[in-house]
Amino acid sequence: MCNILYLQVYFNEVHSLTNLMSTELTIPQGILKGSLSLSGSYRRFLKVPYASVVGTFQAPGNPPSWNGTLNVARGSSRCKQYFRHIRTPIGFENCLVLNIYTPTAAQKTPLPVMVFIHGGGFYWGSNTNLLYNPKYLLKKEVIVVTVNYRLGAFGFLCLKNQGAPGNVGLKDQVAALKWIQRNIEYFGGNPNSVTLFGESVGAASINYLLVSPTAKGLFHRAILQSGSMLMPQAIDDDPIASASLVAARLGYNTTDPDELLNIFTKVAEDDIIKASYRDQTNDAFAPYVFRPCIETPSIEAVITAAPRDILKSSNLSSNITVIIGYNDKEGIKWASKYNSNGFRDLLENFTQIVPENLDFSTAEGKNTFIRDAIRVYFDNKTSSDDVLEGLIDYFSDAYIMYPSVLTTEYLLRYTNVSVYNYYFKYDSNRNLAKMASGLRRVPGADHADELFYLFEPVIYQPLRTITNDVRMINRMTTMWADFSRNGNPNGFLSSKSKWIKSSLNQLNFLEIDRKLKVIPMPNKDRINFWKNVYERYGTKY
Repeated sequence: MCNILYLQVYFNEVHSLTNLMSTELTIPQGILKGSLSLSGSYRRFLKVPYASVVGTFQAPGNPPSWNGTLNVARGSSRCKQYFRHIRTPIGFENCLVLNIYTPTAAQKTPLPVMVFIHGGGFYWGSNTNLLYNPKYLLKKEVIVVTVNYRLGAFGFLCLKNQGAPGNVGLKDQVAALKWIQRNIEYFGGNPNSVTLFGESVGAASINYLLVSPTAKGLFHRAILQSGSMLMPQAIDDDPIASASLVAARLGYNTTDPDELLNIFTKVAEDDIIKASYRDQTNDAFAPYVFRPCIETPSIEAVITAAPRDILKSSNLSSNITVIIGYNDKEGIKWASKYNSNGFRDLLENFTQIVPENLDFSTAEGKNTFIRDAIRVYFDNKTSSDDVLEGLIDYFSDAYIMYPSVLTTEYLLRYTNVSVYNYYFKYDSNRNLAKMASGLRRVPGADHADELFYLFEPVIYQPLRTITNDVRMINRMTTMWADFSRNGNPNGFLSSKSKWIKSSLNQLNFLEIDRKLKVIPMPNKDRINFWKNVYERYGTKY
């Protein structure tokens, strides 16, 4: 009898492993044919359609179905955007696809699911496997899904009429989460354990979904990496003006929403993309034309009030836990856009980098702010290196760090959400964003540098990974995966480096560097400067 039971268990395990190794599976839409990684350790299903584009500037429609077998073994898809390296539009409007990665190791229970929302300023980027290969996360027994969503005018033209209600890029993300709830079990995932993680505007998107009724119940934990809904670049308080700016580049002069809709509907898609692109040289925030907006209330609307008001009034469950953090030199990304002439012009005309959500009632108030900001960040800085350091810190604080701290405080003050904070400082040749910025000698971690201790971009695949980087990859993927499993990132941390939740009276940050340690909020004086600025001048939204 024991032998029979043993054989039954053995054959069950073999059958289970065979299913996990199979690259063909059936979902309600049809049959998918994926592929195995070269190592055989994970499966990948690339470009799986999760919704349809039923109309330009419209919310997504139902997922498409197909006859026969859909080959999703390889390749990548980009939503329409401007590719500045070759100065041409690329991508497709019908780009609503997911990349799904599953471990092939036998599992007794469905696996937690980690869903990644990419950054890119709402105007570029994709879920491409060439950049966001999650092979290290998959070793931690999770399923990873990466999401495409519409960008630029096609995702964020906001005319507040039926033709272009706004925020369809965020509605794409909601549709992706609904698809995951309905289908992830076919891939071995647990729809009751879904964690969203994203970077930059990907984090801001997740922040919006966290407090939006449209995404309620579709995920259970969130990780906001270097971004939040309170970033100045995460909302547009005058989207009609933004649309009018691009229309003017197309040869039209109007601020009428219906006329603008007619223009954007009849003009060629590539022409819209070209007219939306603006060079960042000495103007780091120029490309942020189309962004989320406050919509006319409706059942599909994601954002119906000012971000701060939404956070103050949100009724989030005490079961939700969030990680919010940032890197120590976030501002390298934006400071790297300025040359020596740009540095000089900035200090003479600081207005162009004043956060646009500040609400100055008088010109005198704005001038006072500018004098104070120059004093805090640039006083006694005479060399170009010193000015660069001040500019990096200014961008870091104004656009990432202070908004992230304020988001943390709002969640702790107005909701029952638990928050873990982190401060990423690790620096190596794997800091891909900094390596590409031209400022590789600046110590610290640039905006997006932490991503490449979670993902394996194709550029690093042929290279040997150094020991310290291996250790950091293991730390990051273990903490993120443990958090996705049970809301606690402390699985492997010792008592000396235990990651402590923040409280309203004490924000605790896990400093992630060669050594891990819990510290008080970093750069407190600079953060307090921004608190005083917003208390004094207020905000538009």
